[in-house]
Amino acid sequence: MMNTKNNKYYQVIDANINRVTEGLRVIEDYARFISKQKALTDRLAELRKKISQSELDLINHLLIRDVAQDMRATDIPQKRKDVFSLLKANFKRVEEGLRVLEEYTGKSIYNRIRYEIYVLEKEIILTSIKPSLAYGIYLISDDESILEQGLVWKVSAIQLRDKVSNKQAILKKALRLQKKAKQANIPLIINDYLDVALLSHADGFHSGQDDLDISLIRKLLGPHKLIGRSTQTLEQGIRAQNDGADYIGIGPILPTPSKSEQQAIGFDYLREAKKYIAIPYVAIGGINFVSMKKIAQYKPPLVALIRSYKEIPKIQRRYFVK
Repeated sequence: MMNTKNNKYYQVIDANINRVTEGLRVIEDYARFISKQKALTDRLAELRKKISQSELDLINHLLIRDVAQDMRATDIPQKRKDVFSLLKANFKRVEEGLRVLEEYTGKSIYNRIRYEIYVLEKEIILTSIKPSLAYGIYLISDDESILEQGLVWKVSAIQLRDKVSNKQAILKKALRLQKKAKQANIPLIINDYLDVALLSHADGFHSGQDDLDISLIRKLLGPHKLIGRSTQTLEQGIRAQNDGADYIGIGPILPTPSKSEQQAIGFDYLREAKKYIAIPYVAIGGINFVSMKKIAQYKPPLVALIRSYKEIPKIQRRYFVK
């Protein structure tokens, strides 16, 4: 530990205490007001207070502070082009400041907190770039051209669901679609094949009741990808929500050839979903312009169309005016 008493090292310590706490406050406010994650907000606030209270000799720090002589005091702040850039810059500010404090004080607290910040950086930044599912139509098809048309129609999401082609062909489709979906800023979801979702860098993966646990899928995909789960009962929906799904499918609401092996569940679950499901949910099964009149009564955030994809523009105009 360096002897910092009555010398200019206080300026280094003071500057970096301020740097770290200011950076943490920027990140904390993102978690509080933008991503609305209370647990992360509380954790960041706790770390910020620990840093603020880590140097008890505040009087000497303030006495040695000389803003007029600080060559960086008049620097013009950089403009951040997006939230990702803002978070990245402030995490780096915090990490670098903690390293300086560790070196100049020799205190282990700064090393411990720095490694906590590394973990939070991964979680918060990756989560910040996760796509969102806008209110509207969720288009499902094995036909690449239909999904491309969905991008033109500005649907909320497209899902590649191919039960027939070999996996190599599906991967090629996914790679082409992902490039176009990214340009359109519309999420591409892959059904059934987690490896295809990973290799194509798709925005998410849709799973069924017999698939891997959502927690295991999350480990493979990371916090920045969407995970969906098909559900037929409210209990399954609540479980998927608690397990970390980003959205759930509810259905089949009505009989449909796309889910011929499953019995239609009707409207009871859809009616209850608004009260118990906080994540987005997709009504699926037998939906077309005619059945939408009944479906719309329950106000699902998204509806899935498969066979009736040609009716999308008409349904958008009638039920999903943007």
